This record gives sequence, structure tokens and C-alpha cells, in this order.
Amino acid sequence: MICPKRTSELLDLHLAPFKDKDPAWEVGVSKIAGRGVMATRHLKRGEIIFQDSPLLIGLAAHEEDSLNSCSVCFKMLPDTRFMCRQGCGLPVCSLCAKKKQHKTDCDMFKSWGPNEPDVANSVIIRLLCVARAINLTKDQRDLIYCLQANLDNNHRTEVRNAAKCFKSFPTDKKIVEIMNRTVAVLRTNGFDKTNDRTTDNPEFNFRALYPLFGVMNHDCIPNSYYTFDEKTNNMIVRAAVDILEGEEITTTYTKLFTGNIARHLYLKMKKGFTCKCPRCSDSTEKGAFISGLYCRDTNCSGLVVPEITGLPHPNWNCLVCKQKSTHAQMMKSQDFASGAINAKANSNSLRTLVHYLNEKSDSFIPNSNYVVIDAKLNVLNRLAQGREDCNEELVSSTRLRYSRDITQVMDKLGLGDSLLRTQLETQLHKEEERRAKKQQELAEKQRQLAELELKAAEADQLLATLAAEGEVAASAPEQA
Repeated sequence: MICPKRTSELLDLHLAPFKDKDPAWEVGVSKIAGRGVMATRHLKRGEIIFQDSPLLIGLAAHEEDSLNSCSVCFKMLPDTRFMCRQGCGLPVCSLCAKKKQHKTDCDMFKSWGPNEPDVANSVIIRLLCVARAINLTKDQRDLIYCLQANLDNNHRTEVRNAAKCFKSFPTDKKIVEIMNRTVAVLRTNGFDKTNDRTTDNPEFNFRALYPLFGVMNHDCIPNSYYTFDEKTNNMIVRAAVDILEGEEITTTYTKLFTGNIARHLYLKMKKGFTCKCPRCSDSTEKGAFISGLYCRDTNCSGLVVPEITGLPHPNWNCLVCKQKSTHAQMMKSQDFASGAINAKANSNSLRTLVHYLNEKSDSFIPNSNYVVIDAKLNVLNRLAQGREDCNEELVSSTRLRYSRDITQVMDKLGLGDSLLRTQLETQLHKEEERRAKKQQELAEKQRQLAELELKAAEADQLLATLAAEGEVAASAPEQA
């Protein structure tokens, strides 16, 4: 394990611009794995723990991405003539073309001789984040080497493939090793445009390395969450719950609403470790039953959950009748349910999907299952874009119902503050306010209607009285 003291010294240098004289964190020995970030004092829910700036950042530049973004300021550029005119093979805007950062990047890539400098190449553009490590200071490079790196058989592939895009790619072993190590660190602790991290966190369209965040360990029920400053791309980490002095500050590498088996498999394959947090050690996932499915025995109403074995295909046990089922048997049931829901989700009718989730899906998959939760999140995201074919009342009731459903799952899991919770609670508050206002308006209309009916009744009574008096007056001469 790399010395926590040396890591702290390098992090202090990196974070010096924030001038935090009394940091709420320190690097220490973790009970989870190796080093970790510890609270130096009691932190209240919602309090800022630290800010971090990217040591490395660049365009994600996946094959499916549009490549016409500036490699320095990341702003979108016109569809044509956005490549650097100096022949470095990088997209750049006219303002950033004059900046020191681009001159450094340009000189480096130009010296390597891109095969097609006027054509945007995702491999070259994606490599830039990695290659920028070459021009860091010694302390900054040492900080990269202090971070955990998954040195599997594939961590050299990116640099090896990028070499084919240049005529004179570096052969110096030290330079190649710096890039390979940086790739390994980015894969283990870096951010990418992909959805590797929780659906809770904000959209992030770049490839980047935040060193202090990279030291934080994983927990499937994290006690912190983060946001980004849009202007600087700095990260802001806040306490999701109250954190005691000396307690480890954790984040999550997985989606919040993924079941035990999928999380275990992802963490083992992508991050190289097996999580043993309380959630992962509980087959019911703290009573939230994210993985739960119905028992295959039609006479049993129990839920079936996977055994905690760490294996990718464990047996499943019914919590009521204790019947065992194989992983293949249970996945057949879940795949059927998932396929049916996805078919509705991919249709052009949002109303059909909502009706299916509300009236039919619960007959073959529990509402607690992550397939249903994901579908409800999908509905809420679509409603945020527009009503589609749903009327106003259906939109309102769906937002209210699904926001409550998902918030209740978060409460069962013990999840604290987060972007998703804020969004759901804001939505709930707005819908409840709208409903209360609508009820007040309805009550006011009913009051006004009652007043009108009362006045009408009084008028009818008055007219009846006048008519009666008229009849009496008319009959008086006849009697005389």
C-alpha cells in the first residue's frame, strides 16, 4: 500500500488553490481497502466536505460521439473546419488555438505526426487526456502513481492502438509507461462519459481524473455525493448523511438501484475487487428487495432472493417456503418481465407504459425489483421532457406516485441526500403544491357555487313570496 502520508502531501499540493486551512478530511488506513478518506470532524448532512479539481481532463471522444468539440474549452464547434490548422489532429476553437494549453498539446501531437491531421479521429482525441500526463510536473505524476491502478492485461491496449494513428509515436519506455499507467488509473478511479457510475450523479461528458475523489473507497450505500461546477469542472463533494469524526467518507462506483449480483459482477470485472458492505452482505438488501422475484411455486406468495456467495450465478431461496431455484430459472422469469416492460418502454406511447406498470407488471415481477424502478425512472425522465400522450391528470398522478415509490426504496436502503433525492422531493413538493392549489381553487369554486345557489334559492323564495302577495292582492277586489 502506498504511504497515506505521502499521498496526503501530494494531495495538499494539488488542492492548494482552494486554500482550505482546516480540511474536514484526511487520508488514513481504511477498513474497506487500503487507504481511504476519513472525516476529521463531525460533518452534518448537506455540508461540503471538500472540493477537487481535475488533474487530467479531456474529451471522452467515444466512437459514437460528435467530435466537433474544442479540446481545450470543450465547447461545440461548427460541423466543418474545426480541426487545428497546425496539423496536430485535434479540434480547437479560434480562441483556444492561441492558448498555452493548446500550444503544448499541439506541439506534442504534431511531433508524433498524425496520419490524417485534418480528419477527426476519436482514438487520437480520446488519447489527449492520457497524453497530458507526460507534461505534468514530477509531483503531479507522482500523485497519479499514488492512485490505485487496475493493471490487467488490457490496460496497454489503448496506447498500443493509438500508436497506429501516428507516424512517429514515442518509443521511449518511460513515456509509454507514463501513458499506460495513466490509462490504468483512469479506468480504476477516473470519470468517463459512460454510465459506469450511479444514475444519481450529474451528467459529465468528459474523461477526467480527480485525485482526492480517486482515493475514496466504494460503498453501495455511500455517505457522500458530488456535483460539478459547470464553469471550472471542479468537483464539490457533500455529506449525504451525518458523518462522525473518524468515519470513512465513501462514494459509489455503481448504480444505486442495481441488484446484488449485477453490482458484484461489475465491481469484480471493472474495478477488480469484491464489495463486502452491509448491503452486499444482506440478501434482502436491507429489506428493499431490489433483486427480489416471485416464488416459482404458484401456491406460495413469498419473494425469492439470491444467496450471498460472491458467485456470478448463485442459487436463489424463497423467504417463505424455502424452496431453492437455480440462477437460470430465476433469470428466465426476470428476463420475461424485463422484456415485456422494455417493449412498452420502446413503444411510442408513454401512457401505455404507465398503464402497464400501474396495472399489470406487478402480477409477474415485484414493484421493488430494479427492473421496475428503472422503468419508473425512465417515465419520470420522459415526463420531464414533455407530456407525450398523457393528459394533465395522468402526468400529475404519475409524478406523485413514482416519486414516492422511489423515495421509499431509497429510505429502505438507507440512502441519504443525493441529486436524485433532491429531484424527487422537489417534484413531490411541486405536485403536492399544485394539487393543494387545485383543491383550494375547487373549494373556492364550490363555495362560490354554493353562494350562487343560496342567492338563487333566496331569489326564488322572494319571487314566490311576491307572487303569493300578488295573488292575494288580485283576489281582494273580487271578494269585495
